[in-house]
Amino acid sequence: MTRIMEKHELVDKTGNKTGKILTHMEARDPNNVPNGYYIPVVGVIIINGDNKILLQKRSRFKRANPSKWGICGGKVDLGETPIDAGVRETLEEIGIFLNKDELKFLSMDTNEKAHFTVYYIRKNVDVNECKLQEEELEEVKYFKIEELEDLDNEGFEWLDDLKKII
Repeated sequence: MTRIMEKHELVDKTGNKTGKILTHMEARDPNNVPNGYYIPVVGVIIINGDNKILLQKRSRFKRANPSKWGICGGKVDLGETPIDAGVRETLEEIGIFLNKDELKFLSMDTNEKAHFTVYYIRKNVDVNECKLQEEELEEVKYFKIEELEDLDNEGFEWLDDLKKII
C-alpha cells in the first residue's frame, strides 16, 4: 500500500538521520539523492526451525528487480525507525506480523545511494498463511542457505553475515 505523501529522511553513511527529506517519487530517482546521503532501506530475514530462509519472488511487473527473489523490506518512511519499517514491510508484503522485540540486528551496508539495515528473526512461518501483496509479489518459498547463491536475486549482501549465525 503506497501512502499518498510518503516521505523518506535521508541518512548518512552510518545510518544517522540528516534532516534532508525526499518524497517517495523523488526517492525513486537516485539522481535526487545528493552525494554523501543515502535512502534508508530495511530488510528482514525470516529463518525457520530447519534453518531455511523465507524469500519472496517480486512481481514480474515491478519496475525494479522484476521476478527476482529477496527478503521482506523496503524504504524506511519519515519518522520510522528501521526496525519499525521492517515490521511494517513484512506485514504489508506477506501479511505476517512480527514482534519487533524478537528481531535481531544482522548487518548494515551501503551502496551508492542506499543505506541497508538488515534484521533477522527465527520464526516458523507457514507459507500457506502468507497473504501476498499481489502488486508486489508472486510467491514465497523457503530455501536452504546453500541454495541462495544460485538464485536470481536482488542482492544478498547480508549472506556472509547470515552464514555466521546459522
